[in-house]
Amino acid sequence: MLGIWIGKLILWVLRLGGRDATSLPGKVALRISPGLIRHFGRQVKQVIAVTGTNGKTTTTSLLASMVAEREPVVTNHKGANLAQGIATAFLRSSSWTGRLRTITAVLEIDEATLPAVASDLPIGVLVVTNVFRDQLDRYGELDGTLAKLLDGIRKTQATLVLNGDDPLCRYLGLRSARNAVYYGMSRETARSPRREQMRDGQFCLMCGRPLRYDGFWYGQLGLYACEGCDFVRPHPAFQGALEGGFLRFAEEGLPALLLDLPVSGLYNAYNVLAAASAARAIGLPAEAIHAGLRAYQPPEGRMQRFYLEAPVTLHLIKNPTGCDSVLDTVVSDGRHKVLVIGINDLAADGRDVSWLWDADFELLAEDPRLTSVVTTGLRAHDMALRLKYAGLLEAKIRVEPDLGAALHEGLSQSSSTGAVMHALVTYTLLHPAARWLSERRDEHASQGPLYRTSVS
Repeated sequence: MLGIWIGKLILWVLRLGGRDATSLPGKVALRISPGLIRHFGRQVKQVIAVTGTNGKTTTTSLLASMVAEREPVVTNHKGANLAQGIATAFLRSSSWTGRLRTITAVLEIDEATLPAVASDLPIGVLVVTNVFRDQLDRYGELDGTLAKLLDGIRKTQATLVLNGDDPLCRYLGLRSARNAVYYGMSRETARSPRREQMRDGQFCLMCGRPLRYDGFWYGQLGLYACEGCDFVRPHPAFQGALEGGFLRFAEEGLPALLLDLPVSGLYNAYNVLAAASAARAIGLPAEAIHAGLRAYQPPEGRMQRFYLEAPVTLHLIKNPTGCDSVLDTVVSDGRHKVLVIGINDLAADGRDVSWLWDADFELLAEDPRLTSVVTTGLRAHDMALRLKYAGLLEAKIRVEPDLGAALHEGLSQSSSTGAVMHALVTYTLLHPAARWLSERRDEHASQGPLYRTSVS
């Protein structure tokens, strides 16, 4: 196929130039050969797919690392989850004649892309991490996202691995008429909310009545039951509980496993739980799960740490619930801190930034250890205004639209005050921020082993 040759050539040229090609080769190849994904789909025996709003990239990376302990895999674990990213992952693992070197694929698939590619891939297991409002200009409201997911699910014969703590995932399981297994946190670890928050899915999608909660984890994830029908949180086949820096992973009928947490935060514990549940659903032994967690390398910007003049942690934010989870992690850091918050409104970010007003930035105003915030990006002034309305003192807010200058200022403030720095950025600022921080680290590499990158 001409598309394969052209795609492989672009991949080779980009690699030669030191660029990490994740989408462009597949984008061009699909224009020339629209049936490219179907061609590769016929060669693989099993596809394990991950979709949902938050946590797709980390869950895919974790799961691919586990499966790779048993066999080589095709994966797009760096977050390129549209059709072109999937095609590029296959091109990377194929010969110049289009023959794949592996028979198993672990793929992250965007919710809106799932219906378009589901028929072309032998998806045997489909993980849905959660369903939240995200990029209203692309997905619309939640009913639109759910419709896309149901459409994609119905085009597969997949066993579903669903987050039972999310009532919207439970709805997908009931409406899709597919074999479904659920994962969730242990009941006793739920907590009462510290504050009122915007929550998606507060009403039963089966009858429209309000959902009653006996406890929450985050967002709408919790112990829910409908007041008007028998819609209720299912008993999870796979249960997790945080124990210090570990996740206790329990499967019905088997001894519990104590899993390493290579990434911190409750939302990342859910990602580990989702990956381990999917691994067990496809029959991976405990040894492969443990080894995969040890070998795991974090995707760019997912709690990625840089040790420079001051410790820096890079976070991706893109919707209210995900942002709230990051803010909770940042505020829980007991050290003095400087924040750089970068907001763009390009197509990949979502052009509608009204979600900033639903995210709980009020948490920052209540943090006595927050030294200052530098806002940056195309919507730097919008972010500064949001922080002012959240109650943050104007003296603590500085607007610097240029990303590099903002990161430099935040790092300078951190190093001069002995604080740590957290950078929270939307998607199109993520890779430039990681590149800037990596180059800064490399500039100082001669000063010793202090300058390195690691995981939280």
